[in-house]
Amino acid sequence: MSFKVDVDEADVAVLNQNLARSKELFNSISISLNKIANKSTNALKNIKPILRDVNQLYENKRQVENGIKLLSDVNESAALIHKHEDVLNNPIEMVGLKKFIDTLTKSRTLFKTIRPKFKQFTGILINFETLIDKSEIKLQAYFQGLINLPASRLLENKSKLDDIQVIFAYFAKDSGHVNKIYVRTRSMILLEKMRPMEQGIQKAPERNAPYERGTNGINQFNNELIKLTKQELELLDVLHLNGSELGNPVIERTVSELYNQLIIGHFNHIFSSAAAIITNDVLMMEVTENLIHFQQFLDNYGLKHKEFNNNVQLYLTKNSVIFKEYFRLIESKMLGVHNFNDTNIPQITVDLISRVRKISEFSKALLKLIESYKLGDWLNIQPPPKFVVTYTSVIPNTSNDETPQYLLSSFYSDIIDSITINIENGLKASEPAVKKSTQGFYLIKNLIMIETIINRSSTLFESLGSLGVERLNKLKNRFLKTFLDDWNYASYIIIRDMTTIATSNAHAGNSSGSTGSVGTHLSSKEKELIKELFKNFNESFEDAIRNYEKYNITDTNLRTYLGNEIRKLIVSAYNKLYDKYANSDFTKNKPKYVKYDKQLFERLLNEKL
Repeated sequence: MSFKVDVDEADVAVLNQNLARSKELFNSISISLNKIANKSTNALKNIKPILRDVNQLYENKRQVENGIKLLSDVNESAALIHKHEDVLNNPIEMVGLKKFIDTLTKSRTLFKTIRPKFKQFTGILINFETLIDKSEIKLQAYFQGLINLPASRLLENKSKLDDIQVIFAYFAKDSGHVNKIYVRTRSMILLEKMRPMEQGIQKAPERNAPYERGTNGINQFNNELIKLTKQELELLDVLHLNGSELGNPVIERTVSELYNQLIIGHFNHIFSSAAAIITNDVLMMEVTENLIHFQQFLDNYGLKHKEFNNNVQLYLTKNSVIFKEYFRLIESKMLGVHNFNDTNIPQITVDLISRVRKISEFSKALLKLIESYKLGDWLNIQPPPKFVVTYTSVIPNTSNDETPQYLLSSFYSDIIDSITINIENGLKASEPAVKKSTQGFYLIKNLIMIETIINRSSTLFESLGSLGVERLNKLKNRFLKTFLDDWNYASYIIIRDMTTIATSNAHAGNSSGSTGSVGTHLSSKEKELIKELFKNFNESFEDAIRNYEKYNITDTNLRTYLGNEIRKLIVSAYNKLYDKYANSDFTKNKPKYVKYDKQLFERLLNEKL
């Protein structure tokens, strides 16, 4: 029997057979892979500790290498530190300033470098930092020694100046301490230089002797301090520190100790009251002028000192009472005189006006002191000044000018008014009574003396100014009128009687007129009036001459001035009288009445005046 095999079935059988074999193969592979995986897992578990140990060994090796490097760095740095230490432990004078500062700078840089790396080496860091700090202290001490000389000597020593600049440059970023050393040292040197001059300032004024300008020592003190201060500022300029604001602290300390405590405090004690101020007026002015001078010096150099400025202002305010005190002084002096005469009037006047002349030399001080016043404030005293009620030469202030210069001029004029008008009042009240023309002579003579004293003082004359001269002339005209009383009366007789005669002529219908010489037809009444006119004039004229001769005027300028004023008043009037009636037929005994022709009249005046 034969079988017929299906080709497709055969293929399937072969395929299944192959699949079965493949499956077995895959199973075998899977088993093998599992075995491998298990072995790999076991191997990994066994290798991990080994790898960890290996990594630890590598880390330990790195740390050891770093440690060795660190030790090498420490060793190298220690060598550098030791090298720097050798320099810094020696005196600066031995190693030289430049080398010392270079080493100190390198040490500071090295410290900053090793500080974060050598944290565990605290001993090295502490010792090194201590070395640096001690070296800077040593440098500061050396610096103090350099600057512990007067500025004048330092300015002559370029080597020291260079060293000072080098040290300032080193401490530039942290200059606080070295600046304090500079200020303390320089101010102490200034104070020590000024100490020998203190004794001259602290000398108390003598009680019974007038103070003489320049004997206190304040001028020398002030000028010396300004000179030394300028040298300090020059020193800062040479050191290129003029913009560092070191100058003001140096001067501030000096000013505080010298001017605020010594000078202002000392003189505030001397000028403790208004009476003390007027007693020591010249000294007070001298101190004031020096304070203003020093204050202006500080301002010019941009050196501010608030405490000093405040003290100066307080000083000025307190002592500005001097202007009122002069009027109290004048009133007091005048009350002490019982009878004014030609002897005591000049004495009083010279004493008072000389005091004014002396203080006038301190024009800067006066202008500063009077700044706080309004016009006439100096007259606001109790009791009120007596002269104001009688007369004042004041000129209305139409310009509303109240500058210190104007105020000072007005003050001086009021002083002159006070002196002269008080004397005028005193003469009027004198017992026995003083003739009016004599009063005028004393007053005009006194005023001319005041004028002479003023003209001899350029500062007083300039301060008085044109306004003061105008007021002086008003006073002169007032007193001149009083002095010319006798001559005025003689002149008045001419004018009065000639007017009477002219009136009589007019009533009588006489056509001779009032000008030119009269005719020969005079009535008996006219003749008698003319005789009376010449008689009265001659008597008053001769009386005026006799009074004038009593004055015994030795001052040429005064004699010339008074003579000219008399001539201006009397000559013209007499000439009119002479021309009108001298050649008329009013009398047969003409020489009895017409004693002087015009030439003789003027010649007589020239001889007598």
